[in-house]
Amino acid sequence: MEATPQNHTQPYTLQQDEIVPSYGTDIKRTLRLFWPIFLGQLASSSMGVVDTVMAGAAGTVDLSGVAIGASFYWPCVLFVLGMTLAIQPTIAHLRGAGRASEVAAKMHLATVVCLVASVIVGIFMSLLPLVYKLIPNIDQDMVRIGQGYVIAVALGMPGFAMFNILRGYWEGLGNTLPTSIFGFVALFLNIPLNYIFIFGKLGMPALGGIGCGVATTITIYICVIFMLLYIQKSKYYARFRIYRQLYPLPWTEVKNFVRFALPLGLSATIEVTCFSLVAVLLSPFGPITVAAHTIAMNVSGVIFMIPLSIASATTIRVGECMGAVHWNRALRCSLSAYIIGMTCYVLCFVALFIWHDNIINLYTSDLEVAALASILIMYCVAYLLPDSLQALSIGILRGFKDSKTIFIITIVSYWVVGMPIGYSLAYGLITGEEMGAVGFWIGFICSLTTASVLYLIRIFLLYRHRKLPKALQNSAEQISTAQQDATTQRQQ
Repeated sequence: MEATPQNHTQPYTLQQDEIVPSYGTDIKRTLRLFWPIFLGQLASSSMGVVDTVMAGAAGTVDLSGVAIGASFYWPCVLFVLGMTLAIQPTIAHLRGAGRASEVAAKMHLATVVCLVASVIVGIFMSLLPLVYKLIPNIDQDMVRIGQGYVIAVALGMPGFAMFNILRGYWEGLGNTLPTSIFGFVALFLNIPLNYIFIFGKLGMPALGGIGCGVATTITIYICVIFMLLYIQKSKYYARFRIYRQLYPLPWTEVKNFVRFALPLGLSATIEVTCFSLVAVLLSPFGPITVAAHTIAMNVSGVIFMIPLSIASATTIRVGECMGAVHWNRALRCSLSAYIIGMTCYVLCFVALFIWHDNIINLYTSDLEVAALASILIMYCVAYLLPDSLQALSIGILRGFKDSKTIFIITIVSYWVVGMPIGYSLAYGLITGEEMGAVGFWIGFICSLTTASVLYLIRIFLLYRHRKLPKALQNSAEQISTAQQDATTQRQQ
């Protein structure tokens, strides 16, 4: 789990920028970062599956309570996750610039900002389920379980933030292996803890669905303790001396980090809220439509972890290059990411096209649900191409610290383009004939196509004009000064 020691204390030189690795070498480097991130994503998503299965074993009401609780949980947790995503490129920039001495202070600032945000989000999240009490004729036991579940996971929000802060720290330093290891540690802790708190074992009360939330929170805090011990005991990480002392929090630095992190958090929330709202808007079409849509979304979600993980690896590599303002290397990293992503898309396209019926049969034996799900899976195949492109592009733009562009394009593509088109087609406002779930999937394709095109234009212009986004301009000036100082010292 130790990273290969590298020299983070000297800034890169301009001569090194001329040495651009071949595509084969660059792809290998990206894949080396990618696979542990992907395994970590797989472990995290598996925790949600475990919660669903074990809550369902406790009873239908418990499963429904966890489901309505999760509808509030995910938009909030993705906001916190989005903010912590700012840490990865921030540390990668310092690494690329050879400014290792600043890592501890930057981590201190980022940790304070993200933890404060997580506490505020946790308090807000714990109040959200009160909305269900205003709905007439809703099952009160389901509401009680949903509210208890949300309060339990809200208490774990600072732990969740800390988990991802530390993950961003070592990923930013180019070591993604701990991501997968601690992801599976969390998964294997969560299973027995779920069993204990859901069904009341080892002297604990049987909490049913609420026990899922309790187990998740305890799991996160245990993992965070192990992670903190690891980075303090590891010889490689100990030299960065993070959390060894308190650092001042200059308002300018705090403001700059919030300006970078906040749009990432809002973008993630806006996106997941859009998909959650579609599930609600489909409910008038009946359980068959909702079930088929859920299956198609689940399949696309599993596949989406591949470009998402490639995007995270790309953020690290582009962030490191742009920390030293090495445009040629950054361009090669970006193109390599698109090559890997499109190769994976083609493989997934073939697999879905050939085996989509077999995949659907894993979810349901209902012929009507399977028939509609089969149609939606075909739309899913078309949807995955722009989805992969936009995910990879977001990873590149995070490496440029260009979160403002990500935020604007997210709003435009989902709420100005995708949702209006999807709603109009689903309810027959354009054609006069209701298309149901198919209409919303066409809306998804339109929104993601719009996003991917706009992102590609932005990235093309960045590389064409080689003009740094505002967030990177100060860093470039500091690096230029450091390089001039280093040159002066060599001449002396």
